[in-house]
Amino acid sequence: MSRFETAYGRVLDACGAISAFLVFMVTAVFTLNVILRNVFGARMPGDVDLSEYAMLLITAFAAPWLLRKGQHVRIDLMLQKLPRRAGWLCEFFVDTLGFVVSVLMTWYGTRVFFVSIADGTKLVKEFTVPEWWTLWPLPAMFALLAVEFVLRFRRLLGGPRRPRNEGAPV
Repeated sequence: MSRFETAYGRVLDACGAISAFLVFMVTAVFTLNVILRNVFGARMPGDVDLSEYAMLLITAFAAPWLLRKGQHVRIDLMLQKLPRRAGWLCEFFVDTLGFVVSVLMTWYGTRVFFVSIADGTKLVKEFTVPEWWTLWPLPAMFALLAVEFVLRFRRLLGGPRRPRNEGAPV
């Protein structure tokens, strides 16, 4: 399992790098668009569409990576105040819920993805693109999240019976 977890960690590190690159590209496109508009009186066609699609990709690639690093949105004040065992049980419950939701969203997202391909649905904005181009990241992201929740279970069950210390100040 250790080799799998190491390889999986590399996949998630690549996801984080892709997300960071996309943030950089969106920033560059907006900067270029401001320069074009203010200096030349022109604008980049499709800049809003591209930024919308990029935001979806940024979220899809960053979510499993952030969960792995323990830097996801987390309110752990209550966990730190509970008795250790109760905090650990809360961690277990939340990881279970996260896993179940991730599996359900993977299944549903995959279904919607294939229906979109079969129906040939298109998104008509400044650019016209097949809808499935925007749908593929969702089942992929939730599948990666489901795997990470399984690995979190493994680490939780193998560690001390207390809540994780992911969001606590150092």
